[in-house]
Amino acid sequence: MQLISDLLDVQKLELGQLKMKKENTDIRATADRSIQTLQPQIEEDGITIINEVASIVAPHDSDRITQVLTNLIRNSLKAVKPGTGKIRIYSEDSPAELKIIISDNGIGIPYDKQSKLFTKFYQADASLTREKGGSGLGLSICKGIVEAHGGKISLQSTPDSGTTVTFSLPKSDHRGAV
Repeated sequence: MQLISDLLDVQKLELGQLKMKKENTDIRATADRSIQTLQPQIEEDGITIINEVASIVAPHDSDRITQVLTNLIRNSLKAVKPGTGKIRIYSEDSPAELKIIISDNGIGIPYDKQSKLFTKFYQADASLTREKGGSGLGLSICKGIVEAHGGKISLQSTPDSGTTVTFSLPKSDHRGAV
């Protein structure tokens, strides 16, 4: 079922038809919603989640950014070890944009695989993704949603040390509207 939903989202993004309903919403509430969605898995695996996202009102589609955060946190959950895994979510605020950062102490991603991660159907470790589920569309969808908001997404990873994904949301669109 998730694969079908992911395929539809990718197609809508490519056609510019994925609906975005941007409203001035507290980004902390959006982050809380994402964590709540994954709470059963977080507790089952004994993962520590540190949510330090500031309570900042920024224009965004709360449902779509929840989708981005849920996907990124789910990726971190797959990468960290049960019992010792830590995922930190925090924000950096500037006058022009808000950055959301998801950082984990997981297995990391080999350097030679990092440049292709936001490509459709690409999986850095197909065996891990197959074992734990995944379509290879998640990061591509995240990129499309963030870019549809006028933001950017990037990733830094060190094998055996962890991964940090950062995405930005402009505080207003380029036409001066919010």
